[in-house]
Amino acid sequence: MTIAIITARSGSKGLPHKNIRNLGGIPLLGWTIKALSKSKRVSNIILSTDSDEYFEIGSKFYNELIYHKRSKPLAEDVPSELVILDAINSLEEFFENESLIILVQPTTPFITHKDIDMCINKMIKNQNANSCVSVRQVSEYPEWQFTKKEDFEDIYVSKNLSGEVSVRQNLKERWIPNGGVYVMRKDFLQKTNKIIDEQGILIHEMPKLRSIDIDDIEDFKICEALIKANFVKFE
Repeated sequence: MTIAIITARSGSKGLPHKNIRNLGGIPLLGWTIKALSKSKRVSNIILSTDSDEYFEIGSKFYNELIYHKRSKPLAEDVPSELVILDAINSLEEFFENESLIILVQPTTPFITHKDIDMCINKMIKNQNANSCVSVRQVSEYPEWQFTKKEDFEDIYVSKNLSGEVSVRQNLKERWIPNGGVYVMRKDFLQKTNKIIDEQGILIHEMPKLRSIDIDDIEDFKICEALIKANFVKFE
């Protein structure tokens, strides 16, 4: 049994109501629900939100959407694991002990059903793994970063940027979650209160353009430009 949970609270501070903001004529929430509804692996889709309006909008894209109504404390900026655990407790009839839980966030709108299914398939294939996450490769290397020097207003410091470290090909490859898909085993989440197993995690790499995570209006404008240029489209 694989259960998808979309987290979409209404109280975004950086970009108000960004989860239902229209992107290419479609609410962000619609992009996410469409991808999940086309998955070959997802059994049920739950929308966790504090907003009846959000659920009404989401139901237009998938009429079997299940409503997890968040309490006021969970409608604040709280860790996703608390929201998921509450959804499990509130809707326990939809979960089994061996369930896989897929957390998907509307703010990474360009994920596809193929990305979701690839993450799930990796978990099915690797029974010893507790979690899988969608990622993008990092291009902002820590070795090249500057930090502010203590007690100085305009002075910054860095590591030695000369020699081999100045060549990107000499640096270790790294990946970072793109905010799109998180798959975890239900029993692992309940035992540890964690989404990601730091001791070893599966990853699914996505292209940079499809990995954009919308935090602010600049991110949103970039996504709009990609749609207008036909780099991505609503499928």
